[in-house]
Amino acid sequence: MEIKVINNVPNIKVTVNQSEDGSFAILLAEDNKVTLGSVKSGSVVKLGNRKYIVLGHGTDTTAVITKDFAKSMKFGKDGNYATSYVREYCNGNFYCELCKAVGAENIVKHTVNLLAVDGSNKGIVVQDNVSILTNDLYRRYRKSIPAYGDRWWTATRVTTLEKSYARGICSVNFAGILDWTVCDYSNGVRPFCILNSSILVS
Repeated sequence: MEIKVINNVPNIKVTVNQSEDGSFAILLAEDNKVTLGSVKSGSVVKLGNRKYIVLGHGTDTTAVITKDFAKSMKFGKDGNYATSYVREYCNGNFYCELCKAVGAENIVKHTVNLLAVDGSNKGIVVQDNVSILTNDLYRRYRKSIPAYGDRWWTATRVTTLEKSYARGICSVNFAGILDWTVCDYSNGVRPFCILNSSILVS
């Protein structure tokens, strides 16, 4: 006997199970997943076990940041994001977690501009799979990022010229205002990444 099930209803997943006695059960379940590219900026989506805020869309890509802290930790030995503990975490343990959720092929490598607040370090960049926001990116996406209520790191250092401030890195304070703290203080880490817009999210 052949049973043909035709599903013409959007967002409904149909599963047909056959029992040992030969009977069939047809299960209908609502599938709320949509493409990441169809989600409005400022909205929250779920990838794996984490929630992310959609920041903006490119032609085929979408920028997102974790809604909550992935971790609280010291920045590094100094104010240099390129050699920081935070960068090591983002492109190590966190990247592995993200790969399991969306697939490595859907994570787009991007450039992180390490220009300091005082204009030093001009032209210095790194390439990351996952990073944290720079001051400039925070300003660009500020409308989509509500104040969190606790302090979190950016990738922008204060200066590379003045030794007394060389350990200072910009952070976002409880009110959502850019500020700065020293590298051995424990602030929140909110990983930022660029993903393929075609992936499905809930």
